[in-house]
This record gives sequence, structure tokens and C-alpha cells, in this order.
Amino acid sequence: MLIHIVKIKYDLCIPIHSLYSTASPSMLKRKQSSRVEAQAMTDFGPDETLADSTDILWINKPWVHSLLRACAIISVISVCMNTPKTFEHYPPLQYVTFTLDTLLMFLYTAEMIAKMHIRGIIKGDNSYVKDRWCMFDGFMVFFLWVSLVLQVFEIAELVDQMSPWGMLRIPRALIMIRAFRIYFRFELPRSRITNILKRSGEQIWSVSIFLLFFLLLYGILGVQMFGTFNFHCVTNDTTKGNVTWNSLAIPDTHCSPAGEGYLCPVGFKCVDLEELGLSRQELGYSGFNELGTSIFTVYEAASQEGWVFLMYRAIDSFPRWRSYFYFITLIFFLAWLVKNVFIAVIIETFAEIRVQFQQMWGSRSSTTSTATTQMFHEDSAGGWQLVAVDVNKPHGRAPACLQQLMRSSVFHMFILTMVAVDVIVAASNYYKGEHQTSNYDEFYLAEVAFTVLFDLEAMLKVWCLGFTGYIISSLHKFELLLVVGTTLHIYPYLYHSQFTYFQVLRVVRLIKISPALEDFVYKIFGPGKKLGSLVVFTASLLIVMSAISLQMFCFVEELDRFTTFPRAFMSMFQILTQEGWVDVMDQTLVAVGQMWAPVVAIYFILYHLFATLILLSLFVAVILDNLELDEDLKKLKQLKQSEANADTKEKLPLRLRIFEKFPNRPQMVKISKLPSDFTVPRIRESFMKQFIDRQQQDTSCLFRRLPSASSSSCDHSKRSAIEDNKYIDQKLRRSIFSIRARNLLEKETTINKILRLKGTKIKHSQRSYCPNSYGWHCIPNISQTGYDSKCDDIDFLFSTWNRSNDCLDVSSVVCVYTLWELRVISC
Repeated sequence: MLIHIVKIKYDLCIPIHSLYSTASPSMLKRKQSSRVEAQAMTDFGPDETLADSTDILWINKPWVHSLLRACAIISVISVCMNTPKTFEHYPPLQYVTFTLDTLLMFLYTAEMIAKMHIRGIIKGDNSYVKDRWCMFDGFMVFFLWVSLVLQVFEIAELVDQMSPWGMLRIPRALIMIRAFRIYFRFELPRSRITNILKRSGEQIWSVSIFLLFFLLLYGILGVQMFGTFNFHCVTNDTTKGNVTWNSLAIPDTHCSPAGEGYLCPVGFKCVDLEELGLSRQELGYSGFNELGTSIFTVYEAASQEGWVFLMYRAIDSFPRWRSYFYFITLIFFLAWLVKNVFIAVIIETFAEIRVQFQQMWGSRSSTTSTATTQMFHEDSAGGWQLVAVDVNKPHGRAPACLQQLMRSSVFHMFILTMVAVDVIVAASNYYKGEHQTSNYDEFYLAEVAFTVLFDLEAMLKVWCLGFTGYIISSLHKFELLLVVGTTLHIYPYLYHSQFTYFQVLRVVRLIKISPALEDFVYKIFGPGKKLGSLVVFTASLLIVMSAISLQMFCFVEELDRFTTFPRAFMSMFQILTQEGWVDVMDQTLVAVGQMWAPVVAIYFILYHLFATLILLSLFVAVILDNLELDEDLKKLKQLKQSEANADTKEKLPLRLRIFEKFPNRPQMVKISKLPSDFTVPRIRESFMKQFIDRQQQDTSCLFRRLPSASSSSCDHSKRSAIEDNKYIDQKLRRSIFSIRARNLLEKETTINKILRLKGTKIKHSQRSYCPNSYGWHCIPNISQTGYDSKCDDIDFLFSTWNRSNDCLDVSSVVCVYTLWELRVISC
């Protein structure tokens, strides 16, 4: 038997071995490529799964990836230092940048060769030229070589440092993407990513066309309604070729030669300065001369920066009503409407991405941390409830009295009061002149006292909670930072130094006074991953654009805004804040000349458009996402709201509504009897008489159209008592079963108690009929039933039905009667 088993195992192993031994290289390659596609994209693409050679395995090690990211940042720093003015102020930096670029060139070149060896250059599905990230890395290596060769020529003085050849370094600033592209990964299937890009792309394309439409519309209107702004008031003796600053009016004023706008004063005349020999560069590029210049002027006005000066020029040069109509509508449509539409589209795209992530990976993680006082806890039944978290749970060695003191609200309010007093004292300090650095007055003594008090507070918390329990809270970390900083601040030699900032930051602790403000601040700044990532993205974008502008304009004479990196950074940040960005653009346009002015204008407009619309929209989208409630909290609030609505929909009797005034104090009780053991309240006999009397009528009276009320009388004498009892039993069972939402045993018990009253005398009452679209329905005429009024609530209900002219269905009346009487224990 053992021999047969071994033989079977051997026979089963042969096909498997032969399968792998006969597999072709293409089959193995397909298997390997499928394994590559199943993995997530890394920062270097699918290189980690393609490293089969032991001699090039170093390219896929994590420390190599980190080194290459750091080298990307170093490369950007080298580009920012590589300007003529920087080398003029710091000559050694020229050789420092040359050394850094040489090392980076060899490192990135070795990486490129290794990737080509792994992937192949052209052949194969994953070849080097077919991967986008690899092509990007290759272009960066190429421009790094070009920059290094150019710097060699500049050091050898073969190329002037102020020559436009320095613009070849512009693409090098984009290598910053390599440092952060690991965060560009999408943890979503390709179909979902395609769906998001398709929907968001359609919306962004639509709003872009919307923007271009209004730019083109107002550009054409500007050309047709206005024209050039070249007419100025000059002195009467001004002739062609001798126009100077002294020839212009003070201040320089536009005018209208036809007398429809501003009229020049005595001694001046309205002349077109372009006819007197001034160039377009000297006159400025704002105006409505042609369509291109008009669109440029429209966008400049739509940014709401300096648009009033354009309107004043139009008022002085043309009729007033044109300027008012044109610029007011322009601000309304372009500055308010289109800008807000852009923001709405970006926010919607961000929300769509969040929804796709939630559908793929579930709801986002809760933002509960150690600073919160409540968290969600799932009970055994699957429901959610808020459970208080005791962040001050003692873990230290302090006595119980001190631990109780630290957790008390009195201690908390005392500390916050002292913080408020310290803020008031610090705000009362003032500048006393040059001698304030040597004399220490009452403000210094007060600061020492407050610092000692807060140091004792921190020591008490550490003693009560233990250092581990203390430092685990983010709020305690902030307090500890303030304690260390303010303790160094009271040192005499450091009192009038930068350590004063720690004293000022104590005001942040006052947020704890208002729980609503504390919760709001936590929602905004608590989940700092998204907001922090956006801040890092903004800073990186600003650095990259500053480096590009630096290499683009550093050689331009008479332009000092982009000579060094700090100046370029401040100029680009000024455009980002939209404060005076038109002045930066106009100065650059005048400096570069008329030939390059259109390119420079497009560059600044695109940067301003991205910074003010897309980047601002991202900040708004992230803040709205932080303010949005968690999904679990939404469900809990919706459940409570639905319960509250269900309670308010059903109106209780007046004698029971008084209990609504009492506070809600629910308590858990233990049920000792099953639901079927509960007794059903006794039903009043007078009600049962009316109910059974109403059910004894002929069934032909129900759901049957009669010619008139007089001809619809029912002959009850022909019906036997057995049929009557059977009909009553069926109606009672049907009405009770449709009302009572209890278990089966309770329903049977209730029906049995009601059916005991079948032998009660039935008092026949008159009938009234009401026509409706479904036929004649029998309803009780309340005024003729002789109902025994013993309950005010039911009397009120009967009187309401009596006054109503609406048609009521018999089954609904029976149900309401039964439900009302079963709910009332006694009248």
C-alpha cells in the first residue's frame, strides 16, 4: 500500500515539474507582468518587481529611494543659488553649486542606466521610454547635464552669466516633483480613477469654457466700446519727438479729444502720445487696442486688483455710461460668478474623491484622539453609543487628594483664570525706550510669578498622571513646550529675546474656556494631515515657481525683483496673495520688452489663475471636509432625530402631556414577566356597544354604490344570529390585528377579552352615508349614537368627526376607535 501511495505522489508531481520546465520565457514574463500590475504604484513605478539581477539590486532599496528624494531637494537648492547676483555677493557659491551638480549628475545618470538595463530601452511592455515617470526622470537628467555644461562655460568665461542661455536651467526646478511624487499614488482601482477624472475633467472643462466665453465677450465689447487709452493732456508747446515727463500734466490725466470725457485745463491740449513718437512699451500694455490686449485688460480688471484705475481711464476718455455699464457687469460676472463657480467645481471634485474612497475602503477613520472627551463604542447589539473617555485617569504616584484636585473643575477654572490674567498683564506692557533692556520692572516680576505657577501645574500633572500618561496628550505636549520656553524666557539675558513668543502663545490655552470654540478649532486643525499636506504642497509650488521665475528673469537688466531667490520668492508670494500682483507683472513686461511681453503676460496670468482659483479652492475643500461630521456621528444624530420625530407625531391626551415637562431620566429595569403575561386594560362597555352596533350592519352597505340614501336601507331581520356573530368576530379580529404591533400571544389575549363582550346588548343606531370616488361608505353618525360621554379625549375626537364634512372609511374608523380605546387605561 505504501508503495502505491508513493507512486501516486510521484505521478502527480511529474506534470507540475514538467509544466515549469517546459514553460516558455514569454509565459513567465506574462506571469511576472501580471504580478506587477497587481501591486500598488511606488514612487519609481514598478521597478521593485523588475529587479531580477543581483548586481543592480541597489536601485530598489529604500535608503536609495530616500537618498534620491533628498538629492532632488538639493538640486532645487542648487538652482536657486545659481544666479549672477548671488555669485556676485557670494563668489564661493559658484563652485559649491558646480560640485553639487556634478555629484547629482553622476548619481542620477547611474540610476537612469540601471533602469534602462532592468526595463529595456524600447522593447517590452515596461520599457524605459514607455513609462511616464521614467521619461520624466530622463528629461531631468538631460537638463542637469545641460546646466552643468553651461556652468563650465560660464566659469571659463566663454558664456556671459547675464546671457539668456541661463534659461536652460528653468526645467531643473521641476525635479522637486521627485521628492513628493510618492504621495501622488491613488489607492483606488483604475476604473474608479478614470470615472473621477472623467467627471471632474468634464466639469473643469465646462467652467474653463465658461471663463473663456466671458473673457472673449468682454474683450470684444471693450474693443467696440472703448479703444486705446493713448490720449493724454500735454502742454501746448509739446511736439513730436520732444515728449518728456515735464510735458505731461501733474498728475498725468487721460482725456477725450471729442469732449465726451475729461477736458484738459487751460494751457494743455489732448494729444495721442503714440503719434508723438512714444512706443507701446512706454505707454503701457493696458487698454482695448486689439482683442489680445483687450482680453489681457479684462482679466486684470476681473482680478479686482487696480480695476478702478482702468475704469477712471475709461471715464476720462469716453462717455461715463459706457464705463459704468461695462466695468460693473464685468465685476459681477467674471469676479464674482465665474470665480465662485471654479471654487464650487473644485470642492465637488474633492468631495467626489472622498466618496469614492469611502465606497472602496469604508468610512474614514475617526478623528478621536486623546484630546477628546467622548468616543464611539459599539455595544453587543451592534448599536453605537457615546462613551466618555477619562483622559486624566491617574497613572502616577501622587496621593488621591492631589489626583482628585487635578481632576476637579475648580482647579481647571483657576488655571484658566491665571492664564487670562497673565495675558492681560502681558498686553499691558509697553515700550519704555532704550533703557528697558537693563531695568526689570513689575512686568518682569509678574512674568516670573506666572511662570513658576505654570511650572508647578505641569509638575503636578506629571506627578498625578505619570510622564507617559502626561505626554500622550497633545494638549499636554503643547503645555510642556510653553513651560520650557517661558522658563528660559525669565532668564535675565533671554528676557528681551525671541523667547517672548512662548509667553504670547499662552493665550492659546484660553480656547479651553469655550467648549464650542475648542471643538471648532479641533475640527479645523486637529486632523492636520490633510491641511498640513496642502500647506506643504503650497510651499513646494511657491518654491518651484520662484526658481522658474528666477532663472527666467535673473539676466534682465533694470529688473531687481528676480535677481536673487529671496526677491523672487517675495514677488511670487505677492502674486499668490493678489496684493499688487499687477505691479509685478507690469514692471516685468516693461523690462523684458515688447517682443517677450505676450509670453510673460501669459506666464503670470496662468500662475495667478492657478494660485487664486484652484489652490484657494483646495483650501476651502479641505476645511469643509474637516468640518463635516463623521459618518458614525451622522447616523447617531439621524437616529435620535427620527426617534424625536416619531414621538412628536403622535399626540397624547392632555392628562398624559404633563409628563413631557419632566426631565428625561431613563433607567434600566429588569423584566420579570414575559410580554404575554401582561394584563390588557379593561375596555369600557359603552364603547363596545357602539362598536358592535356599528359592525352589525349589512356587509352590502360597504364598498357598494347606492342610488340614494333612502334606498340604501339594509334588511337586518333576515340575517341570523350566527351570521351576525361570525361577521363581528371577523371584523374584530381584522381590526385588532391591524392595530396591535405586539407579539402573537398578546394579540390573542386581547382578542379573547374583547370577544367575551359579544353577548352584550346591541343598540342599533341610525346610519349616514357619505359619497366619494370609491362608492358609498358607512360611517357612524356621532350625533345620533347616544354615546356615553365619560372621557373628554374621546368626546373631543367624536366632536371633531361630527364637525368634519370629509368622507371616512369604515375600516379606518374602526381602527381609530380600537386603537384609541386600547391605549386608554381608564377614563
